[in-house]
Amino acid sequence: MTNRNGIIGKLHVFITDTIWTFLGQAMTKVFGAGSLTKCAGCWSYLSEQRNPSLQILYMFFITGSIGTFMACGYDLLDATNLAPFHKQFVIPVMIAFTYACFFIASAIGPGEVNAQNVKRALEVYPYDHLLFDPKKCGTCKIQKPARSKHCSLCNMCVARSDHHCGWINQCVGHKNHRYFMLFLYSAVQVCWYGTFLIYKIFYSRMYDSPMYKFLIHTGRWEQLGFLKDYHIFIYQMQTDKSLGALGVFASLAGLVIFIFLIYNIYLIATGVTTNESFKWEDIGEMIYRKELVEVIETDAAGKQIGPKRYEQRDRRHPSHPRYVGPPAQEQPSPKQAQSSRQVIEVEKVIGKMREIDNIYDQGVVANIKSIAFPPNLDKPLGKPSSIASKVGKSTSSKNTRKNK
Repeated sequence: MTNRNGIIGKLHVFITDTIWTFLGQAMTKVFGAGSLTKCAGCWSYLSEQRNPSLQILYMFFITGSIGTFMACGYDLLDATNLAPFHKQFVIPVMIAFTYACFFIASAIGPGEVNAQNVKRALEVYPYDHLLFDPKKCGTCKIQKPARSKHCSLCNMCVARSDHHCGWINQCVGHKNHRYFMLFLYSAVQVCWYGTFLIYKIFYSRMYDSPMYKFLIHTGRWEQLGFLKDYHIFIYQMQTDKSLGALGVFASLAGLVIFIFLIYNIYLIATGVTTNESFKWEDIGEMIYRKELVEVIETDAAGKQIGPKRYEQRDRRHPSHPRYVGPPAQEQPSPKQAQSSRQVIEVEKVIGKMREIDNIYDQGVVANIKSIAFPPNLDKPLGKPSSIASKVGKSTSSKNTRKNK
């Protein structure tokens, strides 16, 4: 769990807020208030409106990198020990696959929740009364299903919203999450395959280089020890700076995207979206402060009435471990007191994260299947969704324990 008051939290505030405030004040003093207004307008367009700037940047990187390799390294593959099918089949397919994944991820929408499919979305994604409670979207004026989020950039409520991705200029959600993962995989694949090809080119030329012949002739080759191949390889990269720089860029870019891909696979496997991961972070902080309470309403016989819910308590509430006592005006009214005699609320302070059941985590296989083959929100639901079934089982098991 990230502590927002710790070193990482303070560093985040410094990078995202403090440094920009300082730069804004400096620009105002040096260039005047007009320059800051123009920069703010440009930044508003880039960060607060849908725009293709990152899509163009991605196309520039991919096309520029492929063009550089085709111009500087493609013909050199003949001197390597690679099989001919790499040039005849693998490279063309790899390039086509990379562009296709990008265009598909950019073209297919995330899955909009509207008045026509909101009932179906509510059935597929029930509320857990922890991360999501019933409420209406203030912009779309419709009921917000669990796991959905209204995106101001896309101007829609997105079903099972993960995050808004500028690289595809739209949200990642219920309908296009699988294509976004394919887009990440294609980017990693083309970067590391390009790195592999460049390595094979340099390796095939290592022992024909003037540096190698010089070291052999002067008898210094053996003196380099186990690092001798490394020195020759670095020399080869310096003699062909275009391919060398491209190899370094492709390997590092592939590593960064690979880490992000693994993180997304982890979230999918655990049944959590990027948006929900931040909510779980807040839940963890509440648990740490002993402020999260599980509330179950039962009748006089101890039978559960409705689903359990979670509430945040502070020190003014009796359920808090460090209860300091409520003021007089917070005492229950006669109507509330009468209601409390009919419905009994059983409260339990959550002490550890494992005491909470994530109803959206259906197991690794089922979670991956829900991303690869998402249910169609435009078709009526034939039977209760697996998540709704899990909610029902949880309520049933709770009643059984109570009756015992």
